[in-house]
Amino acid sequence: MRGSKYAYSDPWIRLRIDKVIRSNGLKGVYSVAEIKGGIGVVPVAYDKKIVIVGQYRYAPDVYSWEIPKGAFSKFGSKEDPLVTAKRELEEETGITAGKWQKITMVHTLLGSANDKVYLFLARDLKLGKPHPEKTETINIRRVSFKMFFEMVKKEEITDATSIVAVALAEKLL
Repeated sequence: MRGSKYAYSDPWIRLRIDKVIRSNGLKGVYSVAEIKGGIGVVPVAYDKKIVIVGQYRYAPDVYSWEIPKGAFSKFGSKEDPLVTAKRELEEETGITAGKWQKITMVHTLLGSANDKVYLFLARDLKLGKPHPEKTETINIRRVSFKMFFEMVKKEEITDATSIVAVALAEKLL
């Protein structure tokens, strides 16, 4: 890399433009969407049903059913992903969990973004009252693994992070 500059920045995303020398020696530019990174949680109840959340997603203009997810508080955050996962699960669903297991970390948009999402399995669930952010209108639903994947087939669930997380969580149970 020969230098970079930010073309845009807000609390959620930054667009960085890098001047690069490619592996073949040609000079060029590479645009990178910097995203704060975050977590995704697969909450599994005692009856093996998954808690999913539904909300409108502006960018693709769709209503999305997905696992509870959230971003780190700031760019370059050193916050433990598990701390973020616990906070986001309780915020979006009111649920706390007695057992936590890290599933893995995934890059969500390898070709154009630096986003990293840490995935967790949460069990031994206790219900409480959700307290979503003012910008969020969230619905909560419980579905079986079978129903989740039927919703994927029908394209009612299209969030790649959720699909990967639930598939891996099912293998762990």
